[in-house]
Amino acid sequence: MNENEMKTLTGEVEKTLVVLHRLFDYLSEFLSDRLPGMGRTTDSAFVVAGALENYYTAAETLFVRISQAFENSLPPDRWHTELLHKMTIQVPETRPKVISDSTANLMGELMRFRHFRRYYFALDYDWRRLDVLISISRDAHTSLTTDLEVFLAVLSSSK
Repeated sequence: MNENEMKTLTGEVEKTLVVLHRLFDYLSEFLSDRLPGMGRTTDSAFVVAGALENYYTAAETLFVRISQAFENSLPPDRWHTELLHKMTIQVPETRPKVISDSTANLMGELMRFRHFRRYYFALDYDWRRLDVLISISRDAHTSLTTDLEVFLAVLSSSK
């Protein structure tokens, strides 16, 4: 990877970190400020589900860009799962791992939910499951942003 490509990837990671923080903050503010007044309704479930879906999609988009920058090889079947796995692998003399195994496990739960949401067309979300996913998203956000900041530092030191 040349220096210009490295700078571009660094910018992508920085931009995605901003987006992830904004999405996480939006969900947190919704849960603390608006959900109590709205209650656990279909409308509020849609907001929560959408925020969780968007959060994972933003992270996955960055993972695709990292994969393309360094190895660009994903199988056509189950590529979402394989992409997440590849982000946990250090590629010797190419790139450090992007995320830890524990982050990947948390993000895997959000990935499965995102898949479910994209293909589930009923209006009745289970708030017990959403509560679990909200908790997972809190842990995932902390872990993911820490991992991405470490990855960003390694990229910056490689210039």
